[in-house]
Amino acid sequence: MADRKVSVMSTSARHRSVAEEPVTSILPKGDVPFDPGHEFTADEEVLGALGYKSEFKREFSLWTTFCVSFSVLGLLPSFATTLYYGMGYAGTAGMTWGWLIAMVGIQSVASSMAELCSSMPTSGGLYYAASALAPPGWGPLAAWITGWSNWLAQVTGAPSVNYGTSAMILAAASINSQNYTPQNYEIFLLTVFIMVIHGIMASLPTRSIARINSAGSTFNILALIAVIILIPAGTNRESKGLPRFSSNSDVWGTIYPGTDFPGGVSILMSFVAVIWTMSGYDSPFHLSEECSNANVASPRAIFLTSAVGGTFGWFLQLVVAYTVVDIQDALTDPIGQPYAAYLTQVLPLRLVNAVLALTIIAGFFMGQGCMIAASRVTFAYARDGCFPFSKYWSRVNKHTQTPVNAVCLDDPNSLSTQLNWKQFDAGFDELDLSRLRRTNVRHLDLVGC
Repeated sequence: MADRKVSVMSTSARHRSVAEEPVTSILPKGDVPFDPGHEFTADEEVLGALGYKSEFKREFSLWTTFCVSFSVLGLLPSFATTLYYGMGYAGTAGMTWGWLIAMVGIQSVASSMAELCSSMPTSGGLYYAASALAPPGWGPLAAWITGWSNWLAQVTGAPSVNYGTSAMILAAASINSQNYTPQNYEIFLLTVFIMVIHGIMASLPTRSIARINSAGSTFNILALIAVIILIPAGTNRESKGLPRFSSNSDVWGTIYPGTDFPGGVSILMSFVAVIWTMSGYDSPFHLSEECSNANVASPRAIFLTSAVGGTFGWFLQLVVAYTVVDIQDALTDPIGQPYAAYLTQVLPLRLVNAVLALTIIAGFFMGQGCMIAASRVTFAYARDGCFPFSKYWSRVNKHTQTPVNAVCLDDPNSLSTQLNWKQFDAGFDELDLSRLRRTNVRHLDLVGC
């Protein structure tokens, strides 16, 4: 009993115990973490009950945590990079009905994830939850499968987003210079440059990261609203002899034959665009160890990210569905970027450049949010000894109080994936498909828990 008091303390000595919090504790019921040389905060007690020592400064709030996850969500750039699938498989019916139906499932998963986060607010996220919730004896296997699939999705997330951003930058250059055609190696080099910048940003002190993401998320929201207003207000469809907007019957009732499957199946296939666009709402889970009042603020941020993102995303889908002129032309335009090609159909060049600029800047913030989330996952896994030299990768920088070493591991790994992706002639589309497959694995892991 005396030995036990070295590490835990009875609830009688405190006003509130971890047992009274809605968290999953590895300590005996009624006990809380205890260190005679340190007074634990409520957040430190909760994390200690999960078996971990608090090492980060908790300078994220509900708002700033939401900002990071909304940046990772990146509705505008995500929509731009997946338009080929959302519109290409089933046309406007896939964009309207497909988004609505898919969001019911996605919001359900987000709600379940928020509940898990409130019980286990640790950077390990789903892999920790998989271990805790698995049947007796299956915890290690469940954690191993979930952990590695989630880490692969995280570490390849930032380069896939940055690849899409680079493609949009060069597509904008192509639109404004008819003699220029983007080459794969140019997209690759631009992606590498952006990745290096994001690696530096992800290594900054927590307070600086919170401020940057607060600004980035605010920009994302304002840019999204601006685009939703700019496209219908500035469309030049009427100058082409078309009505300002397509009819309701065409938008909601016409299924574009983008696949060889029946129309209903094509709409189901368009779900992949929704899943890719909405991936990222799990970021508050991975940032919970840097968040104050984590077992309340982090799950709320998860739910809000999915709910707000799903609502605004559907509005954006409606705007494009009601204004697109020719789906086939947008998908096959030599520009190589369906979103940019669509904009040239419905807007004058000046507004095309404005909308692309907003989308590119939003994509930049999205990429750095992905890098932040990935580095926190890497830190959590290294802390549990999952990698070679884990002791080094799990080290927290004493100056910034952030996992700089984990960033140093993720950035080269992410760049190495680019060496493989750039070889595809249709690299942009292949990249999206690979991310979609990884994202689907991530969602299946949660359902399997």
